[in-house]
Amino acid sequence: MILNYHLDVKDRKILAQLDTDARQSFNQIGKKVGLSKEVIKYRIDRLQEQDIIVRFHTVVNYFKLGVVKFKLYLRLTNANKEKLEEIAQYFFKNHSTEWVVLTTGRWDLMAGFMVHNVNEFDEEVQKALNLFSSHIQEKAVTTTLHVAHETRGFLQKGQYKKTKVIYHTSKDPQEKIDETDEEILRIITNNARMPVTEIAQKVHTTPRVVQYRLRELERKKIILAYKAHLNPRAMGRIFCKAIIYLSTATEQRVKSFIGYASSLPGAVWPQRVMGAWDFELDLEVESYDVFQKIILDLKEKFPDLIRNHEFCIASKEYKLDLYPNAQKELHHQ
Repeated sequence: MILNYHLDVKDRKILAQLDTDARQSFNQIGKKVGLSKEVIKYRIDRLQEQDIIVRFHTVVNYFKLGVVKFKLYLRLTNANKEKLEEIAQYFFKNHSTEWVVLTTGRWDLMAGFMVHNVNEFDEEVQKALNLFSSHIQEKAVTTTLHVAHETRGFLQKGQYKKTKVIYHTSKDPQEKIDETDEEILRIITNNARMPVTEIAQKVHTTPRVVQYRLRELERKKIILAYKAHLNPRAMGRIFCKAIIYLSTATEQRVKSFIGYASSLPGAVWPQRVMGAWDFELDLEVESYDVFQKIILDLKEKFPDLIRNHEFCIASKEYKLDLYPNAQKELHHQ
């Protein structure tokens, strides 16, 4: 892998298509960007080899399935590299976690949990505290109320242009699915480009049935999108999380703030949370200086709303599964 791999115009066009709909065929992408399907396949394979594309994932609206997302933030003490790795691996192996990352800044480790209720989450937190209490200096917890999946504007010919936003909220009406649907979701979460024939083999049914069920899951807005999971570091970028404390304000003022923050260059996952703070803005940016400028810009435009802010910069991501108990096998196509 080459760090800071140079993306040319063709690479950016291909990634922009995968960022919008990663389930498109090589031929479909080729027609949109003006390249043959053979060239598209070659370039996607190369982007995977260089770790630009980590994998292809499916955005699942877990709120519609009665799943709640909590995040646990830990500030650690007396933890050397080996202990950090041990703690991170513990959360990585936990079946309830969907995101695990080591960071620098306000917190040292963040872990996202997908559970059915607060008691499930509390049980997992207590297990972790019992195991690592001597290394945990401070903890915080949030519940996700609203999360958006922004397209990466920097892939669009060097201009920041938001073309599609997918979001889901804790207010979304719930839907019921059967075991076959659930198994399909677990497979496709980390394998968004897997052919229906292969999915059918894994769930012991026919490709036609899988195709129909995928369409139904999309129609019910349980499956929201198919996207490429990109590695910011391999593209010379850093992943930063701005943690923002909001003052009491009207709903319209808060919506205005969220809309503006979501449209900022590099914004990928803006989210409303309930907990010690109120809003998190996940960004992929060129440098810490760019991140600082974004925060200053926000504070200047919303001085009445931003009461305080903190930040974390990701140093190592261990896990990102957008559905509980997603199968860990990765499928490169």
